[in-house]
Amino acid sequence: MARSCDSYRVKRDVMLSLMARTLPEGSRWSEPEGGMFVWVTLPEGMDAAAILPRAVADHGIAFVPGHAFHADRRGRNTMRLSFSLPSTDDIVEGMRRLQAALR
Repeated sequence: MARSCDSYRVKRDVMLSLMARTLPEGSRWSEPEGGMFVWVTLPEGMDAAAILPRAVADHGIAFVPGHAFHADRRGRNTMRLSFSLPSTDDIVEGMRRLQAALR
């Protein structure tokens, strides 16, 4: 368990270090103390669910649109990014691809 926590911490920190230069201006994100995901809030007017098909088809990446986690279906501009399974190199590449998909 301790090794998994150490590994996740490293991967989380790599992802967090890339957020400011990857996400559009005005975005916000969580800095989780545990778990396997970073919660991202994109600027108002962006729709993560609408971006997802293009992200998958054109950039080979996926994320979980956040509106599914809101009982009232708000949160169209939110997404959940996983850092637990990819390697740190894959996280760097995935964030580069996410940046392209969000343009």
